[in-house]
Amino acid sequence: MIIGIGIATLIATNGNTLINVSNVDGVKVSGVLLQAGPVNSPTLLTWGSKGYAGTASNPGSISDVYARVGGTNGSGSNMVTTMVQVNSGNVIIDNVWLWRADHDVKGPVKNKRNPV
Repeated sequence: MIIGIGIATLIATNGNTLINVSNVDGVKVSGVLLQAGPVNSPTLLTWGSKGYAGTASNPGSISDVYARVGGTNGSGSNMVTTMVQVNSGNVIIDNVWLWRADHDVKGPVKNKRNPV
């Protein structure tokens, strides 16, 4: 179980995945902000392996989880290939916000900055 108090912020600074959930039933992730960093990450959150069915009687849950690529007070490029990848079945997703920034402190973001 991962529960962030006050929307804890995790930043992928080295091209890493921030949260990687194995094929385990009943896992709960909530109350976190996942932020892309300057080195491309494959994902910010990966849930299970492809084809894992999970268990309907003990589902996993992702709630109040936010992901962003860019948009922080600094300017520059942040990047991730996929923000959230759910491979498992029987995962409940509630109140998830996935945002690719269209602006930063210098104004509009364009020209391939903050790719996702």
